[in-house]
Amino acid sequence: MCGILGLVAAPGKTVAIDLTTLNRMRDSMTVRGPDDAGSYFKRNIAFGHRRLAIRDRDGGTQPWVDDQEQQVLVYNGEIYNDGDLRKELEAVGHQFYTRCDTEVLAHAYQEWGVETLAKLNGDFAFGLYDFTKDELLLARDRCGVKPLFFTQIEGSLLFASSIAAIVAHPRFSAEPNPVALSHYLTTFRLTLGRETMYKGIWQLMPGEYLQFDGERVRIESYWDYPLQEQSSMRYLDAVDELEELLDLAISDRLVSDVPVGLFLSGGVDSSTLACMLHRQGGKSMRSECGGSLDPQTEDFQYARQCADFVGFEHGEVKVSADDYLRDWEYLIGEQGLPLSTPTDVIIYRLARELKKSVGVALGGEGADELFCGYATQHWSANDFVRANRLQQNTNDIHAPNSSNFLQSMQRQYGRVEFQSETDHYLALNSLIPMQVKPALLQPDIWQAAAQDQVMVDHYHGQLEQWGDLPTRRKYAMLLHRVNLESLLYRLDSATMQASLEARVPFTDVRLLEQGFRVPQRYKIDVAHGKKIPHLASAELDQQNYLQSKRILRTVAGRMMPAELAERRKASFPTSVQSWLGGPWAKWAGQKLLQSPFANELFQPSALAEISAQPQQVGMWLWPMLNLSMWGDKHLA
Repeated sequence: MCGILGLVAAPGKTVAIDLTTLNRMRDSMTVRGPDDAGSYFKRNIAFGHRRLAIRDRDGGTQPWVDDQEQQVLVYNGEIYNDGDLRKELEAVGHQFYTRCDTEVLAHAYQEWGVETLAKLNGDFAFGLYDFTKDELLLARDRCGVKPLFFTQIEGSLLFASSIAAIVAHPRFSAEPNPVALSHYLTTFRLTLGRETMYKGIWQLMPGEYLQFDGERVRIESYWDYPLQEQSSMRYLDAVDELEELLDLAISDRLVSDVPVGLFLSGGVDSSTLACMLHRQGGKSMRSECGGSLDPQTEDFQYARQCADFVGFEHGEVKVSADDYLRDWEYLIGEQGLPLSTPTDVIIYRLARELKKSVGVALGGEGADELFCGYATQHWSANDFVRANRLQQNTNDIHAPNSSNFLQSMQRQYGRVEFQSETDHYLALNSLIPMQVKPALLQPDIWQAAAQDQVMVDHYHGQLEQWGDLPTRRKYAMLLHRVNLESLLYRLDSATMQASLEARVPFTDVRLLEQGFRVPQRYKIDVAHGKKIPHLASAELDQQNYLQSKRILRTVAGRMMPAELAERRKASFPTSVQSWLGGPWAKWAGQKLLQSPFANELFQPSALAEISAQPQQVGMWLWPMLNLSMWGDKHLA
């Protein structure tokens, strides 16, 4: 991984930045690339790069400039099929002088232009300026493993791997984005489509590219989900194909000139990676499991069992309340953003420990989204479809089975009627619901957030683009898009803070294509041998009537003990909620009351009520405190 930065003015103009300022912005990303740094100035462009050397330490210097100085490239990531692309390019006359995938990417653009993107299998974000066209090309990988942000300043386009690098520009005025802030309170997610937490800074979304000719910005998608399931596919054929493709994805991600390790939680996702790594010969790998000092945490036990089973050198990171709070404040200060989830700190501590012995670590992110690991969310489409049908056919409402189902719906959602798929999806996936925002947020903030209509319209547009597909399939694609992007940003930001490269096999394009062709019943269904009762999704999940990640568990069962392969999904272990109601309670209440930014955002009566009883409000405190700490640090 690396940090990239660029400022591009219109052709014929001189870019309005000096070398000292460019390097200061670039070096705000030193943790992303502590091994090398480079800059490039020419007429209307200024590029900067920080390098974390993983492959070809001597040959990967950036910014990369071709022999005729017609193209300049800054690139962050790994192209896993660069060997195949190199052979294809050599066959048509291209010559290579390094082993680095950066050179392959540059030559691929020379040969195929923007069509290169469809050929890449990897994790990437890059900026390439083509002097023959006087055009900038930005691109981001299909799942969003690598971040890429941009803004416009005085007619120039500024892009970077890190929001902190953009904010460091002397003519950028940092202001909060109320639309994104309100969305964050509802979902804990730092982006809403292209919107970020800062007004005027956008992200390039996964699977998109941007072209800028000095006047006009054009953004297009180069990839989308396969729309149709392959309904005739046999279950065991799907399992065999998954095993083969995952094996390839892992093998590709072992290409490195530095040691590779593993984030091992003891869940089926990371345990499958561990067993496949062992099968491929990784018998002396380093793995780490992390969590808080909570005796109820089971991850340590299962991770240790898996590590012992495959013979890995395994460590554990246990974080105390004091350590967590210190790192929480540190990460907000360094990243220029609130934390996305309470697990950010744990991942950072794990990455810091792994960095002592490895330079790359594999993670299991993406498996839940690809193989329906969130049983309640992935099964919930059935809730909407059945409830909607009952509302249209009132004769069935009073039947005993329907009555049981509707009572379960009422317990789960607080209501049984939904206006649309969007209404239902947000009802299920909202942490601080829209209905309480008018009493929580200051009136001007609530108005500036458009009363969450931008958020509703965004999710509605996401679901509507897939037309008449079954609701269950739309929800699966939407969860993959929005949930995974958030998890990948969490992984990138936490690991980069420790200068550790994270690689994610479950985001491999071959797995994506296969995973969305597989019939959904092969991924989630009623547990074997059980007769499903008339309940809504949450109670079905709680009572173990649903089996998630079916085909992945079948693959896992071929390599590991059944108790690991069939282990129920567990949340990443932190004690944040109990700390907020315990040792942090006084601090949390005082922080909200005394925070200048909190008092700009939230109504005084809401702050007073929440601060007086932090034990009662649960995880609502988490996003409110994050916003307060972030705003006081970066927007004062």
